[in-house]
Amino acid sequence: MKKFALIVVFILLASAIYPEGGDYLRVTLVSPKLSYDENDDVIVYCIVHNTAGVPVEFTVYDAPYTTFQPVVYALDGKEASLKVDYRLKNIPTAQLLANEQGRKIILQPDEKFVYTAYCNTFYALTKNEKYRVKAYFYPDAKDDYVIKSANEVTITIIPVPQFAMRTGIIKHERKVTPSEVVMLALMAEKNKQWENVVKYINIEKFIYAYSEFARRYSTTNDYERLIVQQDFINFITKERPDYLIDFSILGEQIIPQTNVAYVDVKVKRWGPRFPAIMKYRYTLEPYKDFWVIVNLDASIVKE
Repeated sequence: MKKFALIVVFILLASAIYPEGGDYLRVTLVSPKLSYDENDDVIVYCIVHNTAGVPVEFTVYDAPYTTFQPVVYALDGKEASLKVDYRLKNIPTAQLLANEQGRKIILQPDEKFVYTAYCNTFYALTKNEKYRVKAYFYPDAKDDYVIKSANEVTITIIPVPQFAMRTGIIKHERKVTPSEVVMLALMAEKNKQWENVVKYINIEKFIYAYSEFARRYSTTNDYERLIVQQDFINFITKERPDYLIDFSILGEQIIPQTNVAYVDVKVKRWGPRFPAIMKYRYTLEPYKDFWVIVNLDASIVKE
């Protein structure tokens, strides 16, 4: 009888780890940016969340594009040009991994596992193109069982500006000023070019200009920060009820000692009840030969 009881206990323990079919694992995607320069690594985070009340186990293999397989589609629904060698040769994943042991990962209840996928490693992505990314997660890539990501992300590949060489002895600097960056960001908002708005902002710092996001961002772990960042990007790139009508640059000040710039702007918005005229003070910091927005103070102007 004792032997039977021990067998039952072992069976229960075995079933407590990795529920049948991995149905308790939920996969979501997070992209740190909406647009990437053509020379950038195109990063997508694949997040596996254990939603069960017991530990769940899965296997991760070191061979690329096996356990986690992000799939990139053009907007017409066609898959982008794949660069994964074994897939191009039609080698089954199980055959590729026949001699691989893999690493066992055990997620405790409500625990998360984050995998960083570099989409441009697996696909040839073309500049001036927009893509949709969906992920397929295999709890054991030697088997056919797969979990699709609960969401997909959209990214755009933008070209790096190329400047033609000029003849002559005198060379002119082609650096963008802080005022020009602010002007480009506001023009992007006015024209509802939301992906360009994000391009001129340092999200990790600018998020602190919004208290409701700053509190969440400063009191959470690395994984949750990615979620808050994505929520913040969605917030600043959605159409506002008080849409932008017009703006004018009032002044620019660069502080050499601190490497910080301030740009004052008069902004006119049309609200649901009445138009509002506001004064924005943008704070910018240098990034390579560029400036990025890191903070914003706004106040209403009475006229």
